[in-house]
Amino acid sequence: MDRGAKDRKKISLFLFLLLVVLNADQMVMSPVIGMIEKEFNITDSHIGLIGGVFSIVGALISLIWGYLTDKYSRKWLLIGSILVGEVPCLLTAISGSYGELFFWRVLTGIGIGASFPISYSLVGDLYGHRERGKIVSVLGLASTVGSIVGMLVAGYTANIFGWRIPFILVSAPNLLLIPLIINVLQEPKRGASEEGFSETQADYSYTIKLSDYTQLVKIKTNLLLFLQGIAGTIPWGAIPYFMIEFFRREKSMDLNQATTMFLLFALGSIAGNIAGGFIGEKIYRRSKKLVPLVSAITTILGVFLTVSVFRYSYTSNTSNGLIGFLTFGMLGFIAAAMDSYTGPNVKMMLLNVNEPKDRGRIFSIFNLTDSVGTGIGRFVGGSLSVTLGTLGAALEITAYFWLVCGFLLMLSAWYFEVEVEALNKKMRELAMEMASQTLDANSSSEGMKE
Repeated sequence: MDRGAKDRKKISLFLFLLLVVLNADQMVMSPVIGMIEKEFNITDSHIGLIGGVFSIVGALISLIWGYLTDKYSRKWLLIGSILVGEVPCLLTAISGSYGELFFWRVLTGIGIGASFPISYSLVGDLYGHRERGKIVSVLGLASTVGSIVGMLVAGYTANIFGWRIPFILVSAPNLLLIPLIINVLQEPKRGASEEGFSETQADYSYTIKLSDYTQLVKIKTNLLLFLQGIAGTIPWGAIPYFMIEFFRREKSMDLNQATTMFLLFALGSIAGNIAGGFIGEKIYRRSKKLVPLVSAITTILGVFLTVSVFRYSYTSNTSNGLIGFLTFGMLGFIAAAMDSYTGPNVKMMLLNVNEPKDRGRIFSIFNLTDSVGTGIGRFVGGSLSVTLGTLGAALEITAYFWLVCGFLLMLSAWYFEVEVEALNKKMRELAMEMASQTLDANSSSEGMKE
């Protein structure tokens, strides 16, 4: 393996570990919802509001971080995002009221939202367009694994230490890793892996303006994927957020059983994420148009499998015992795998239709649309639970929003391949132009010396 490939893998692994710990902050509150509600005398609606504002405010602020990502050092911006996210998460443990809890959670959301455009901008410059399926799968996996870690930490420790200690346990590691980030993380040159630039070694030069944001939505693939991000993440916001509480209330599980069941579902999400990235990359090399089409099919199938989970008649006091528990877990595993296949392919599609100079901003916009859906989903899920009197019915309603997501993915198949080829052609022409300018400048310099 050449030195460049080793460096890429080292940077990718380090990014993965950082994002796992940072995203553990996101779902650490889910297993302790009942404890928090009891202490502060609040309802699911209050918890849903925290989750909604957490996601939406973080995403709005990430628009600024996306602009900065395309302009300044991504390494130092990443360090800043970690500090912004982890310090408030640590301080959540000292919340003395609902208002204080709300405040610290919103600040934590800002840090998580900021890391999103930085990370995808970095990997876009590390890997060429034919290799990005696997790496975006790995980064997407970091978010999933991080969420699982946060839930497991809270789910298995809260009964012993109370609901506050888990917030400390998930936030401290990244604060301790900051010195390593300074010394280990190497920032790649922008545009180094693009068509034409990787062959000619030309320097990619560019200028960015705030007004460029309006140009990005003129790319049809971007617009459709933004819209599906809103629709598709409404269930992603509600279902994982309230899942453990659903198992406890409506399937009669204790906290440890509910956390273990959630883990089975989460393993399905991990499997789907990995499969999506690796299979999507193979499909991309054969037919770019099939990437969004296959994603649409798996998304629609996932809707009906997910609905069957909420309608499944399991309760923990049935005579089926372990077999019933594992059957329920396997159904959830398969549903979660189908639901998760699309995620890495959407991110790969965004990387492959946008210039390197635009990727920080494009992923900040995607994070906004993604987080708006997640925030709305958490709020809607909590509100529907109060209105309908049952979490299962509320979560089932949110799952149907994935049908909209599937339809929009089908539409994107009309534009994706054309816009990929247009970008590759543009980058090859830019590379030739910039290489020619460099050659002319060098010739002129040598002539002056003579």
